[in-house]
Amino acid sequence: MAFGNGDLLRQISNQLGQVLTDLAAVKQQLADQQHAIDQIRFDTTAAINTGLTENRAVIRDGLTRANETISDPLTQIGSELVAIRGGIGQLDNQIRTAAAQSVQRPAPEPEPVPVEDQASPSPEPDPVPEPEPEKSQLTDDDLKTLRAAAGISAATLHAHRDTWEFLVKHAGPDRHFHVPGEVQDAVGTVLAKISGPSLVAVLTSLGSVKDDPAADPGTRAIAHHLHERIGNIVNEIAAAPHSGGDVEPVKIVIDDRLKPEDDQPPADED
Repeated sequence: MAFGNGDLLRQISNQLGQVLTDLAAVKQQLADQQHAIDQIRFDTTAAINTGLTENRAVIRDGLTRANETISDPLTQIGSELVAIRGGIGQLDNQIRTAAAQSVQRPAPEPEPVPVEDQASPSPEPDPVPEPEPEKSQLTDDDLKTLRAAAGISAATLHAHRDTWEFLVKHAGPDRHFHVPGEVQDAVGTVLAKISGPSLVAVLTSLGSVKDDPAADPGTRAIAHHLHERIGNIVNEIAAAPHSGGDVEPVKIVIDDRLKPEDDQPPADED
């Protein structure tokens, strides 16, 4: 009877061991499945993030190209329209001047001639003297600056869009001014590459505006400041000219700012 109980206990122990083995195998399978699920979740998240990053990069690149494609031609068209308006304004002024000069004063009525002198020819009126041409107001220094500007192959002008339009408006009608083929727009400012002849046209046009008593004070002030700033840069080049590609091209920056506090002189103490 005792022998039979021992066999039964061994049989039960073997069954329990098999159950434990099966549970361990099931646990391992569950762990493997959980790992597989975690790996799938990680790969899916990484793929989504990568896709979003690539999509954002593609969208940003597309927006940048669209902005370059649209803004640059619009800037160029705006400059050309300003030049056209300036040319129309100058042509209108020339037409008005020509019309005013063509209007002649009425001739004075001749005095009554005595009967015996009616057969004699009346004396011809004295010819009206033609107005003398205006003398050039340019000084020797002005001519020297213009010659130096003519020697500059190209200069990059960095200024606000309104300043650029002011220059094109007043210098555009000049026969030596050429609207540059490329005008870059940089957040409210423009970068325009202008030639030496265009610099000559800018200086002569601004010089006429700043000395024109009929122009309003604001226009004369802007023209005077730009003429002085551009002229000073040209004179610096004229003082030490250099030809060749081993130096930086000429850059004209119209962007006055307040000096940093660290660079300002200390206030006088009482």
